[in-house]
Amino acid sequence: MEDFTISNSYSETKNNNFYIRQRYVLAVLGFLGFFNASCLRNNVNVAILAMVNASEHNHTETKGSFSWDSSQQGLFLGSYFYGYAVANIPSGWLANKYGFRKIFTISMLASAILTLATPLAAKQGLYLAVVIRALTGFSQAALYPSMNYAWSKWAPPSEISVLYSISISGLEFGLTVVNPLVGVISDSLGWVAVFYVTGSMALVWLVFFFIFTSDAPSNNRWISKKERLYIERSIVKRENKAHDEFQGPPKTISIPWKAMLGSKRSWAFFIVHSADNWFQYTFAALMPTYMAKVFKYDTTQSGLLMILPFLMQFLVSLPASYFTDFLRKKRLMTTTQIRKINTFLALSVPALCLSLTGYVGKNHRAVISLFTFGYAFTGLSLPGYLSCPLDIAPSHSGILFAISNTIANIVGFLGPFSAGYIVADHESLLLWQNLFWASFGITITGAITFVTFGSGVEQTWVKKQVDCKQSKKPEVETRINLI
Repeated sequence: MEDFTISNSYSETKNNNFYIRQRYVLAVLGFLGFFNASCLRNNVNVAILAMVNASEHNHTETKGSFSWDSSQQGLFLGSYFYGYAVANIPSGWLANKYGFRKIFTISMLASAILTLATPLAAKQGLYLAVVIRALTGFSQAALYPSMNYAWSKWAPPSEISVLYSISISGLEFGLTVVNPLVGVISDSLGWVAVFYVTGSMALVWLVFFFIFTSDAPSNNRWISKKERLYIERSIVKRENKAHDEFQGPPKTISIPWKAMLGSKRSWAFFIVHSADNWFQYTFAALMPTYMAKVFKYDTTQSGLLMILPFLMQFLVSLPASYFTDFLRKKRLMTTTQIRKINTFLALSVPALCLSLTGYVGKNHRAVISLFTFGYAFTGLSLPGYLSCPLDIAPSHSGILFAISNTIANIVGFLGPFSAGYIVADHESLLLWQNLFWASFGITITGAITFVTFGSGVEQTWVKKQVDCKQSKKPEVETRINLI
């Protein structure tokens, strides 16, 4: 049995008197970083309603709006994922080699500048706008792998679910804020201002992130000795290393590509991640359009509507993460069991509720209720499958997530892109039903795959370099005596 409890005898030093726990400072700054990233990614979902002419077949441009038909709009909405899918694996490798802080900073700086350039690009033509959005996606591809790599250095095993969820939930909170924010800005200042405001917010955040973060506790200027030793020794014990004193981050170790890509645990993660991305990206990109075309909501109303689902997702994710770690701490459930339960609920309930919305007619209250209730369960994905790379491959979690994100975002791109063809007539409820059921089928397949083959156990191929003579060892669920 691993025991991550360390002595409380380590005293705070007066030279390190910044007593706020720096792992939580990183979590909060990560939260704000992902919040800004979410705004940069999703600002077009509502802004496009103001960018495109009311008549899709009127090929004249008036007052800065564009005559893009439904397939062209789908191309523009999905173009972010062209670049995002391509750059994940290289960015994961770069974060492992150069540290998460540099890569995360460069990623956000580039995406903020590209967002500021989007209005000018759109006025030059659709395809230049598509290129700029694809480059924005390319620049943001490093965010998830970098943060996974950061928590492999910063998160004590007892706090993985909570710390990881705090930082990543910034994406969910961003979705809560960006849709109404963009609706208000578009109606009051015009769609061009949407990109200027969101891009500028990201640049301001970058200043604080660069000052207060570091790649590891060992080189953080603000951390107390007590917290540094707690984090480092907890991680050392997880890795079963006998160090009397941790000497900073370990040297870069080779990546067991063959074992990683041949593991059914890895593929269970890849598949559920892909299924969830299909659902999440389709929902985020198309729901404002759905409410505008079927229920005749204006831009502001469409944006405000999206507050409730994403707010509920955010409000569920953090308590669920705390409760997940509580169950692990009290040994009431194994890590594998609770990850699988969280994941199944996170995918199956929202997909079913979305499908049911197609059968309540134009009862907008029923639709909003189903959206809100169902989407709240997606908050369980953070303490569910999204935490698994840190469980099954902590030292390689960044690159494992990068591979998965590459696959998942190709699938995620297909959601809003294919919707432009499936729902050729945005006012046809039958076509929307077809899209919703297609999403349900894909999502439930991912959930069942993870429940069958997923794991919360650190894999043997992580603990040693794999070769052709490696013996197969049965997995043993580690019970964790948490602080």
